[in-house]
Amino acid sequence: MRIVIVGGGISAVYLANALMEQAPESDVLIVSDEVHPPYDRIHLCSLVDHSKCAENIALELHPKVRLELNQKITSLDPGAKRIFSEHAAFSYDKLIITTGSIPKALFDISQIDNAATFRSVRDCEEIARGIIGKNVVIIGAGPIALELLDTLMRNNDAKSITLIVRSEYLYSRDLNSAAVALIRGIFESDPRIKIDFNDAIVDREIAGSAITRILTRKGTEIDDPFLIFGVGIDPNIAFARGAVECDKGILVNASMQTSDPDIFCVGEAAQLREGGFIAGRVKECTLQADVAISNLLGHEEKAFHEAVSIDGLKVGSFLFADVTSPAFDPNDPDNETILISHENRIDQYIVNHDRLKRFIGINTNIDLLRLKRLMELDEPIDAAYFYSNRLMSENGRLVCSCEGVHEQELINLIQENAVTSFGELKEYTKAGRTCGRCKQDICAILDATPIDPEESARLKLEREAAAKEAELSVVRERIEKYNRIHPKNQLSSDNLEEAIQSFEMSHEFNRWVSMITASMHLHPSYEEVVKEGVTNLNKIPIIWLELADCSGNSEGFIKTAHPKIDDLILKYISLDYHELLMAASGEQSEQVLRDIVRNDAGKYVLIVEGAVPMGLDGKFLRIGPKGETGVDLLKRVAANAAAVMAVGSCAFDGGVVAAAPNPTGAVGVSEALGRSDIINLPGCPVNPINIVGTLLHYIMFDEFPKLDAKNRPEWAYGFRVHDNCERRGHYDLDEFVLEWGDAGAKKGWCLFQMGCKGPYADLNCSLVKFNEGTSWPVQVGHGCFACGQGKIAFDSYANNRKLEEKPHE
Repeated sequence: MRIVIVGGGISAVYLANALMEQAPESDVLIVSDEVHPPYDRIHLCSLVDHSKCAENIALELHPKVRLELNQKITSLDPGAKRIFSEHAAFSYDKLIITTGSIPKALFDISQIDNAATFRSVRDCEEIARGIIGKNVVIIGAGPIALELLDTLMRNNDAKSITLIVRSEYLYSRDLNSAAVALIRGIFESDPRIKIDFNDAIVDREIAGSAITRILTRKGTEIDDPFLIFGVGIDPNIAFARGAVECDKGILVNASMQTSDPDIFCVGEAAQLREGGFIAGRVKECTLQADVAISNLLGHEEKAFHEAVSIDGLKVGSFLFADVTSPAFDPNDPDNETILISHENRIDQYIVNHDRLKRFIGINTNIDLLRLKRLMELDEPIDAAYFYSNRLMSENGRLVCSCEGVHEQELINLIQENAVTSFGELKEYTKAGRTCGRCKQDICAILDATPIDPEESARLKLEREAAAKEAELSVVRERIEKYNRIHPKNQLSSDNLEEAIQSFEMSHEFNRWVSMITASMHLHPSYEEVVKEGVTNLNKIPIIWLELADCSGNSEGFIKTAHPKIDDLILKYISLDYHELLMAASGEQSEQVLRDIVRNDAGKYVLIVEGAVPMGLDGKFLRIGPKGETGVDLLKRVAANAAAVMAVGSCAFDGGVVAAAPNPTGAVGVSEALGRSDIINLPGCPVNPINIVGTLLHYIMFDEFPKLDAKNRPEWAYGFRVHDNCERRGHYDLDEFVLEWGDAGAKKGWCLFQMGCKGPYADLNCSLVKFNEGTSWPVQVGHGCFACGQGKIAFDSYANNRKLEEKPHE
């Protein structure tokens, strides 16, 4: 499934990383109008004062997520499932809009050189160049304006700085006047800074492309200004109007779904239909992202509910802490404020009917998580409690609200484990990685925390040694098991450390020896040892049953070349019963089958090809001289088998035999037996390499290789066909075959528009290929129809050129 995310901020990165974690087979693309990879806007001020560059505030993105930068989306076509920029078009199966917001300005500044908003790297670069030697004027009173004011206060680039505020508050209308006075006093301690309340720009003089003078309501004239707007934001949704339902933002339901079921929207661009809520904090955006992902992937139906939010603003001279309940109504006349202040610290509690609704702290060390729990409980609380119990956190300020990590807790963790980098911290905490908002703060703590270099080196060596020993332990256990099972073919563990150091997992799955060697975690130089060992293994009896099928998997198995079928049967396995290959027939063949089931009980491996008809009590399929039903034969033979392998899509879940309307009631082996331990090797036909490799792994180690959630060997089914297709580059460039024999077909362009279902298929066909590795369907011009996914390939995938997914009900 191709999921396209429009946007380049924290929400986009959070969505992409979460999708890759929950659905790693997905094709995730971020389309952003930025020229820089996604970055943390929280720390844009560091670009203004040149303490960091854009690369320093970049967000950590999963390496498999693809990025298309400098692509401003101008429109979208839900019918065609495509989005359009000025330069390109991008197709999607599911679309998530997380375009955030755009900053407001009081007048058009697009042609003005000395005026800017404050929202992007480009804005910061423009501000950093423009303020030098200028009289800077900042319009606004919110967090963005205050953070920028603090940044300019700490460098000498500006000649003067004036903050113009239309009313009498700073940060929030709910902030007490005493707190406002404290903030104003801190800023105006710099003689260059002046804060004008109840003021506004009423006129301006312009010469060419520059403002030469501005006039305020109070009659103040400011010459040679550089003007910065921080007056608010609007949802960035112009491109979506007309395509999906919009109001102020893109209208979504509680599942974060727009009027189009395949389009989701989260963050500042989304507006809930009921209540009109628009997210304004990072935590709200990530909660919405979790809801969207769960519903998009069909994992679980979730609905977004506003939650208690923890926010903050860290500037050079003071620290804001803000905890707000979703039930807080700033206009409720029953709100009461409790103010506790001491020197440069203020704790402001807003209560309503004895319930805590909001807390705003300046230079506080209150435990914000405890305040959050008080709001969540929504129980009456005596106001005296705030005076007698200051809820002080011994662990200092809350650094990461997503993970609940405090500053001192982080310092202790860093020192105890001698952590020296953000990368090393990952082993101990997810702080800074959930949404990425606090990453820079955590990195600052890492830099400021003293670490004993000798202790750090010692602990690092211990960690490396422990990791190496754990890996070597797995290898030794596997070799010991091999040697116990095959005492005549002993493998040596000499020089294993050197082998492991240079070992890289091989993708040469078209050679079963390499596959076996890699599965043992051994260096490729051990391949000859493994080959010699396998050629002398005790044979394992195999029973191969054909039920409702076309014999395609047997035909493929006969053509195996690694090893050849005669070597396989004569040297490695004992294929005692297979209708196509065995010499016996009639009653003689049935006696062979009875003897194996009785004499080799618990030792033989049962391979089943074909679906199992269950209709009419199984009478749609009768086998043998006594007319035994297929389901009865399967149950009888499977009862004493050491292991059961379902080979081919029909044996997996019924495949083509079970395609609608399925008159025979055909099902897969697992369902027919009511067992969850069946090893599945779907495909139509399955590549013989996958059969042989899995079988030989079992022969060598008396166990199957690592399996996925569908009981398929990961070494064969851990790859999406789409990702390893030789036509993938044409898909990325929107170069598709549109009609058989057209110019695109002659050039080998992508077959997706002609019905190729490679993006939905988990198989290694494009890696190992067929006919001794020479080719595979897509290479010769036929689209993949995802046969390895089972009957859905025949009910849906094979019958539709482009898959139209239905919304989850």
